[in-house]
Amino acid sequence: MLLVTAMLLTAPSAGAVNLYLTDVAPFAYFTDKDGHADGINIRIAHELERRTGISLNLIIVPTVRHLTLFVADKEAYSISHRENFNDDEGQILGDVTHYPIVVVAHTETPITTLEDVIHLSQQKGIGMMRRMTYGTFGQDGRIRKVEISTLDGGLRMLQAGRISGVVASMPALQAAAKKNGSDLQSAQCVVIAHGAHVLRVRPAFAQTNTSRQLSAALAAMHADGYIARVVSDFLQPSRYMPSVE
Repeated sequence: MLLVTAMLLTAPSAGAVNLYLTDVAPFAYFTDKDGHADGINIRIAHELERRTGISLNLIIVPTVRHLTLFVADKEAYSISHRENFNDDEGQILGDVTHYPIVVVAHTETPITTLEDVIHLSQQKGIGMMRRMTYGTFGQDGRIRKVEISTLDGGLRMLQAGRISGVVASMPALQAAAKKNGSDLQSAQCVVIAHGAHVLRVRPAFAQTNTSRQLSAALAAMHADGYIARVVSDFLQPSRYMPSVE
């Protein structure tokens, strides 16, 4: 496993620009107490550095801190869910990764339609991370939701029968299940939306040479298959999951 050092909110090295990453597996996470980190976005960030020669100061923080620190910064970049920021807060330089958003549940009743998800939610609610929307799912008043602070905790609540299901990105759910030993292979899974991580920059710096180089390098990494290879290193094979109708 590749290990890289990412310091939490340390002073940047000379000439480095800040790149904010959310502390959630498998995208960016600390592997030990000494500040070593790994993840899809960690490896992508270091490949951006290698290809452009631009020094990036990686700042790995929980979602809430990411949302506040990035918009309070000046020349700063962010890799996070597309829905986390609007264009006034950060201009998109390119898509980083795409992934399915799924609802998982331990039920013998097949979940294949939106009506099935709605009915399931009326029992004990669907666990959903704070401040996430997952497309139109978060605004759908027909779906009963229960706020969860972590996916690890949400899966434990699901295992204990305290909630009816959990909604999140498939990569994050797989990582959380591996961490706490939850069995997703036996769970009902249905794709309810598709999400993306994007690279954003504070709007005043969207036309700088640094932004243009990072955007071009990101596009090249998609074109030559680098990002696809990194994603495949972290994502477990999943059985077919139908999309809701």
